Formats: sequence, structure tokens, C-alpha cells
Amino acid sequence: MRLLSLILLLLTFLGLTNRPIRAAQKPEAETGQKISPKSGAMSDQDIQAMRQDVARMKALVQQMQTNLAFVDTSQSPLKHQFQLEIEMWQTMIVEMDRRLDQMSREPVHKPGF
Repeated sequence: MRLLSLILLLLTFLGLTNRPIRAAQKPEAETGQKISPKSGAMSDQDIQAMRQDVARMKALVQQMQTNLAFVDTSQSPLKHQFQLEIEMWQTMIVEMDRRLDQMSREPVHKPGF
């Protein structure tokens, strides 16, 4: 069940990150935030929210690793599949961290500056 939830979370995240930034954001009139169309810079609040999501994903991967310790000690196909899934999530988290670091270094477009 947890694995299914994690997969759904990943698919949701991938679906959101593959959309153009304008389609994923509410219109400026609703949010009061401006996003630079050229740079696609995110607000500090958005970046902080994504950092919290990544921290939660790291905790879930840690739980997966802990649960893996209780799986049969022999190298079964099921255990190997769990190991591969943990590696996949770790790779995804590293990529998300890298993107967040890059986005946090980009200046946020502010009118009049």
C-alpha cells in the first residue's frame, strides 16, 4: 500500500513538473504573485514547499530502507525489487534537490527592480 502511494506521489509530481509553469500556476490576479515568463522563477514560498515535500520523501525512503531490513535475508527477487525502487527514489530525490538548489539561486522577478 505504501509503495502504491509513493508511486502515485511520484507520478503526480512528474505530471506537475512537466507542465509549462504558466499552466501549473494560478493566474496572477488570484495569487498576487508574478512569475517571470522567461525564467520561470518560482516564489520563495513555492521553493520552501517543495523542500518540505523532498524532506517528506526522504523520510519515506528511510522507512522503506528500514522495512527492507525485515525482508528475508536471502537475495530474493522481491527484495531486489525493493532495493531497486529505493535506489530509484533516491535518484529522484537527488535530482529534485539539484533543481531546488538551482531555482533558489535564480532571482525572483519583482516588478520595478
